[in-house]
Amino acid sequence: MARLLLALVSGFVLASLAPSPASIPGTPPGPGAQEGCRRCDKRGVVPCGKHSEEIIAAEGRVHFCSVVAGCEECGGALVVDCKRCDGGPDNAAMEARRVAVAEWMKQNEIEEHFGRPVARCETDHCELVIDLKGSFKVGRTKIDAHELMHLVADDTSHVCQRVVEHHGVEEDDIFAKMRMWIWESAEDHKSAVETFMHTSARGDFKMLGKDPVFSVWREPGLFSSPGAIRTVFTHNVGHMMLSNMFRERDVGPIGGGWYDAGAGHWYEYDRFDSSVQYCIEEATALSSFADGVWRAAMRKLVARSDEPLLPPLLDVPTTAMNVQQQAICWSFYDWIVAHHQEKMRPVLRDLKQKKPTRDVMREHFGMGVLQAEEAWKQWVLDTYPTREKKKRR
Repeated sequence: MARLLLALVSGFVLASLAPSPASIPGTPPGPGAQEGCRRCDKRGVVPCGKHSEEIIAAEGRVHFCSVVAGCEECGGALVVDCKRCDGGPDNAAMEARRVAVAEWMKQNEIEEHFGRPVARCETDHCELVIDLKGSFKVGRTKIDAHELMHLVADDTSHVCQRVVEHHGVEEDDIFAKMRMWIWESAEDHKSAVETFMHTSARGDFKMLGKDPVFSVWREPGLFSSPGAIRTVFTHNVGHMMLSNMFRERDVGPIGGGWYDAGAGHWYEYDRFDSSVQYCIEEATALSSFADGVWRAAMRKLVARSDEPLLPPLLDVPTTAMNVQQQAICWSFYDWIVAHHQEKMRPVLRDLKQKKPTRDVMREHFGMGVLQAEEAWKQWVLDTYPTREKKKRR
């Protein structure tokens, strides 16, 4: 087990920073080079005993985490010197990691503003703040806010990776990391939005396009449970990433609402097998569609619909759609992923250029809107179940 944990730490955290010459095949050890011992697997370092196996593994999936960065034993490196030997090839990488973590911790205007530690982490595409207190119940297990932050990091990373796969995203296609925050109190949420966004917000705040930001507070009944926190981050990171790819522009209000709405729900559904979050005006958010489990309900809707479902939605902004309309967009996006994934990149690029949807579908799907609707409906009838399987509790 110690070897497995050490492999996780060295593989995820240390390897990219300062690989020692001894770790490079064909390189002879330098003068006085240390070789470690059996206890440290010839590395010179061992896992820090202050962190659980689960946390060590989770830390390996993020770039930096302020919680472990505050560890007095390892300084965020997750490993410490082996006390049974004089060192090994990974000691230099450990020191480099500590320096990198310390430098990252200095880049924290949020902590400077609040004058206190703020739990945050950074992934490939996101800068997350989970500034919460207490414990949370997930199934039969209780977790703390640090563990919840890593669940959110895994969720958002999953979505970002799926968006990358679907749209053939390259490194220079994305302009900025998504900043996503949740605060314990409405006061801190309001203060953060006013200070860093130079605007005001009572409820959740989201800015898409250039330098996307999402901020919310642990509002009772809305974003107080771990499930609600995870789904709202998962749903919104999809919108945010699409708005920041290829061109810093949100397609939701400029004729691409059908694509934007479908994407937000699709990636949430892909992660949790349901979709319960809606980016719509509060006045229309009076209920959910089929309690968030949609395939059987969508099949039923398609089977009994005599009128076209897609054409009325083509010019509707994301936030102006009702829950059923957003579910329709999710299903159409589901069809696109299944049959036209190779076209998703040019489709999104054209929508950002304000190209009419009818022209986009004709060029990239090889069919008009009504033909696309018929193909989508037939696919739904052929593939969606007539009833949903009951989830085990």
